[in-house]
Amino acid sequence: MTKTTKKKIISSSLIISGILVLIAGIIMVQTGFATLDDTEPRVGLYIGGIFTIIGGAFLTVGGMIYLNFDGLKQKALRNAGKIADAIDEERKQEKV
Repeated sequence: MTKTTKKKIISSSLIISGILVLIAGIIMVQTGFATLDDTEPRVGLYIGGIFTIIGGAFLTVGGMIYLNFDGLKQKALRNAGKIADAIDEERKQEKV
């Protein structure tokens, strides 16, 4: 298995599982009931649903970042270089 195939499999599984966890968290918050016999919603289920939604969002974003990491790394380094050049140019202007 090549490196890019492995990378695509890992990132797609992260994105799919993140979406499934998001759906599970939304259902937990929407229903709010622990069992079918309860007539009152449980606060713990709301809190757990909120944390589940946050975890699903992190999984999905993490999968997207992992998929596009090389391009994002190049953009970040390019922007850091531009900022460093601008700061260096500003210091040269102040000395003159």
